[in-house]
Amino acid sequence: MKANTICKYSKCNLGKDGGRKHYYSCGFCVASENWRSMACCKEHYQLYMEEVRHARQSGQETDLLPDRTDLTKEEVRALQQKPLDQVKQETEQELSEYALEDGNLDLIDTVEKINKELEGADTYDHTI
Repeated sequence: MKANTICKYSKCNLGKDGGRKHYYSCGFCVASENWRSMACCKEHYQLYMEEVRHARQSGQETDLLPDRTDLTKEEVRALQQKPLDQVKQETEQELSEYALEDGNLDLIDTVEKINKELEGADTYDHTI
């Protein structure tokens, strides 16, 4: 798996280049609007939501769609419109190589495992 999401928190500096972190989030994260689809960590998700609140109070428009490097905004919207059970099934199939011997797959644990693998990778593609 490759990093496919960029942290939405404007002051994120956890990326390998000191900028916004690139990390992996699954299709189910996007469809279920999980915090992971928006930010690299729960703290940054909370800080991003504060930015959104402040922007709205100032009358500014806010973009609440994930910053995905593998999907356009239209594709993200389409994914969010799909039935959640369908997206979950598609995501489980996509991540089947991470299933346990009994065939079970915990999506939250799998996404965390993928991100730990990415953080430990010797190479990092900043263009994705």
